[in-house]
Amino acid sequence: MDLMNIVRIAKVVALLAFVLPWVAISCSVPGSGTVDLATASGIELIQGRMTANPDAEKQLSGGMGNMFGQPGGSAGADSGLGGAGSGSVTSSVPELGMNFFGIAAAAVILIGLLLSFAGKGKTASRNVLVTSVLGLVLVFGTVWWWKDQIKKQGGEDGGRTSAASSPFGDAGGNPFGGGGAMGAQMVDNMLQERFGYWIAFSALIVAAGAGALGMAGGAAAGVAKPESEPAVM
Repeated sequence: MDLMNIVRIAKVVALLAFVLPWVAISCSVPGSGTVDLATASGIELIQGRMTANPDAEKQLSGGMGNMFGQPGGSAGADSGLGGAGSGSVTSSVPELGMNFFGIAAAAVILIGLLLSFAGKGKTASRNVLVTSVLGLVLVFGTVWWWKDQIKKQGGEDGGRTSAASSPFGDAGGNPFGGGGAMGAQMVDNMLQERFGYWIAFSALIVAAGAGALGMAGGAAAGVAKPESEPAVM
């Protein structure tokens, strides 16, 4: 298969990955495994919003109930996972504002796809390589910015919460708040990448590799061949 076709397929895959889950705020609960409190696709990351898991509270309560030997769902009042006064675990999904890293990432990937049709040879390969590497940086930056904003929000909430707050949030039910350094570390552990992010990242690595191979091939083809000696009369 032609290298440019590989690049185009990889770029399209990277763009389609924006509709898949990129990140999640999750926690591990005995009896329930890993529970996602909220997730976000690449498009949602661009918009600075997340989608709450409607079953998270039930899964958390059931897991904590099993851990303390209580019937599933009865742990809410004692554990702060949805009982009176604790609020809903998924009621305070953060609104982070527009993610300009994500906007730039999608734009650069699309531009790289269009440029793959515009040029030929070494020029096209160079354009592909540059846009793919830049896309990788911006895709990474998209998730980095999201984590940074969640941590900042958790730090701000941590200064206003009490020691009696839920292990998954503050007394008002914010699952992204915390209590000091322990809360900040917990928030950090809860932030995880999902397969959509890795698909986009891997596709751009493939595109960059194909661009690099195209440049290497173009350079090799461009090496001047030694002139043949004139025929002796």
